[in-house]
Amino acid sequence: MARVSGYLAQREWPAASWALAEVAPAAGLSPAGLVKRFGSREGLLLALGRHWVDGIPSAPTTAEPLTELRWFARDMFLVPTAAAAVGGIGDLVADLASATAAATLAEGRAKQHGYVAALLRKLAYPRAGEPELAARILLDALHGVLLSQAADAAGVALSPDDTIDYFLELWI
Repeated sequence: MARVSGYLAQREWPAASWALAEVAPAAGLSPAGLVKRFGSREGLLLALGRHWVDGIPSAPTTAEPLTELRWFARDMFLVPTAAAAVGGIGDLVADLASATAAATLAEGRAKQHGYVAALLRKLAYPRAGEPELAARILLDALHGVLLSQAADAAGVALSPDDTIDYFLELWI
């Protein structure tokens, strides 16, 4: 799954534009092997969604919550080019059109929220407010970073790190 996910993440087109025959070498399988393992292209997409959810930490894993938050934000919301951001947004829209994929997205979003709230709670700033609400706002801002990257061919969109810095400056 990681190889297929990595292959698709580097493409600058939505997932809807690829075929099993194109992805099979990245998975180390033949197209028929992919069909046998996942049943269909949609089955592979659902498995990729599950892989994404499973890759979101359930709780902080280090003693450095700010460093961990930055790592998470870069991993989830930083893309190499505007075209790659457009591709990611296209994948998201395609997933939202499928009830099963949308349910997986909702599960992942809830897991992201719990994880980010735990990191913010662990930061323990004196005026921290409610970490759950802060996590929702920060995740919405980070999703906005992805949209900005998609629309910003000039490269002036805020980075995930900048977004975290500005958010924490306002939040604390």
